[in-house]
Amino acid sequence: MSFREAEGRLHEAATQATGLEDFGDTEYLEGLRTLLGALDDESELSGIGLAVIEGMIVGALQGRLRSEQGFSAHPEAREVSIERPLVITGLARTGTSALHHLLAQDPALQGLELWLAHVPKPRPPRAEWPGDTDFVECDARMRALYERSPEMRAIHHSAADQVDECWYLLAQSFAHSGWEANTHVPTYSQWWAQHDMTPAYRRHRRNLQLIGLSAPHRRWLLKDSTHLFDLNAFLSIYPDALVVQTHRDPARVIPSTCSLCWSARAPVNENPDREAFGRSTLDLWQRGVEASMEARRGRDPAQFYDLQFEDFQRDPLAAIAGIYGHFSMPMAAGAESAMAGFRRENPRGKYGEHRAALSDWGLEAD
Repeated sequence: MSFREAEGRLHEAATQATGLEDFGDTEYLEGLRTLLGALDDESELSGIGLAVIEGMIVGALQGRLRSEQGFSAHPEAREVSIERPLVITGLARTGTSALHHLLAQDPALQGLELWLAHVPKPRPPRAEWPGDTDFVECDARMRALYERSPEMRAIHHSAADQVDECWYLLAQSFAHSGWEANTHVPTYSQWWAQHDMTPAYRRHRRNLQLIGLSAPHRRWLLKDSTHLFDLNAFLSIYPDALVVQTHRDPARVIPSTCSLCWSARAPVNENPDREAFGRSTLDLWQRGVEASMEARRGRDPAQFYDLQFEDFQRDPLAAIAGIYGHFSMPMAAGAESAMAGFRRENPRGKYGEHRAALSDWGLEAD
């Protein structure tokens, strides 16, 4: 059966897994159907790859079902205010994750924990997480992933109880770059490049209102490199967002990004072409940089803080102090010591070193 023909079966699998039937509005179907067609016509997925991608699609549909359940059960979430969220974006491999995890130690901030990004619902007290089935299942998946592929932990470490990226929420709208990172789907890529992300970010906000229902006055901390691609849409939904954009030499960033994506892409595709992937990755992120530059033109410079990777690496806490100062944000009592403690417990290279060269992907520095 082709992916196109499997649309109903994929929805049914999500329904059976959750016991839920309401997928919400049908806006997501355009992206889903474009993806399914591209998977049929263009991808070269292996047998394992077919199962992996199908699992990703069903997982995104399950996320929609869980969100719709939460929206229905908690209509009061629509009234939750999200003011001046702090959002980190920038090219992948520019220190965004390290910065994200340090900032998340500030008790005045709330972030998007990985397990709640998969199954959005009002965030329970942390002491209850070990007894929550959704948390236990996410934690088990992550542990199994790193037992199977320990090298991936050195490239990008994630944990169920730690903050993670926004794209998990955007997956509910089938509008994000993860699909083209995993396999060859140029038709979908072209669709996504022209797609207005405003509806996806509107749903993103509703999910944050739901997840943060028990802490409506805590400032949100968000992070995702893919916000670069449609920063205008993001800011139309979060007009008072405080944007931290990270920067690093692209000749270091691109091969590292290729290596990160390749660790997931190579095992699930037949005859993957490293050089073609290097070129497409470069083109993708060049588009992201140019789109973010265009979005920033004409906006108040005070809404943005540019952080150089080298400055952050040299003195992370001083770099963070610069962010707080620029945005006139108060730092909660104990935040700095918590950040310092997290840094001591999670030094750079804790899970191994990750190195990549331009020549591995047929690219040159120029």
